[in-house]
Amino acid sequence: MRENWSLTSRSFSLSLALHLVIGVVLVFSFNFSSRPTPPPKPMVNIVKAAAIDKNQVEKELKRLKEKEEAKKAEDIKRKKELDKKEAEIKKKLENEKKKLNDIKKKKKLEQKKLKEEKLRLKKLENEKKELEKKKKLVEEKKKKEAEEKKKRDAEKKKQEEDRKKKEAEQKQLEEEKRKKEEEKKRKAKEEAERKAREKALQEELEAEQRASQEQHDLSEIQKYQLMIARSIENKFNRLGLEEGLSCIILIRMIEGGKVVEATIVKSSGNDLFDKRAEDAVYKSSPLPVPDETRLFEKMRNIRFTFEP
Repeated sequence: MRENWSLTSRSFSLSLALHLVIGVVLVFSFNFSSRPTPPPKPMVNIVKAAAIDKNQVEKELKRLKEKEEAKKAEDIKRKKELDKKEAEIKKKLENEKKKLNDIKKKKKLEQKKLKEEKLRLKKLENEKKELEKKKKLVEEKKKKEAEEKKKRDAEKKKQEEDRKKKEAEQKQLEEEKRKKEEEKKRKAKEEAERKAREKALQEELEAEQRASQEQHDLSEIQKYQLMIARSIENKFNRLGLEEGLSCIILIRMIEGGKVVEATIVKSSGNDLFDKRAEDAVYKSSPLPVPDETRLFEKMRNIRFTFEP
């Protein structure tokens, strides 16, 4: 632990020193790079240029220009050196930080292991206590079970005697129940047979009533169909038509016998005959129909052979 603390202190001191060096370099770099380049000295007395040789002037200008370019190149070189030095210092600082972090992680890991070991020991102690507790409970349970077994044996003997007695009583009750169930089933069977006979009789009666009703309805519908045929024949124009012609007409009506559609579904072969047959249907509207809605619904759409 003391070695870790010493190493940590040395790393911290080195880190602080590196930070100070970087600060000094940055300040120096800023002062160096931000120092303005002195402007070139003004050319003296251009007014007196007539007295100075032209070549000397050009040579001086070139010298000044080369001097300034050399200074700029030196500044750039110095700046690059400072940048390189700064990068090296930053890298060293990062390495020291990494070492410090590694030391911290190692210390943290050791503390974690110590904590886990303490927890493991505590768990083992708890398990030991729990085992001793269970062992004691097992011994107490055995003793209690022995006492209870003795009581159970005595109780079992008494229960066996009671069981035999109740078994005889139960057998008698079941026999009485069986006889009652048989009587109940017999009566239920007789009742079901009686209801089946009544149902069959009722269905037979209803079938006869339906047949009678159907016969009656058919008779009524036929009666009204004859009335409709006579009504249409009375409105039919026979002039100029040959005898023996016939066609099948589909008539659709609404309540009251009003015709809403008359269609030739099988032609007579004579277009004039078919046309006059349709006209006769519309002229006969409303056609005679039964007042009873049930009967009318059966003949709302009728199809019959028209042969006047």
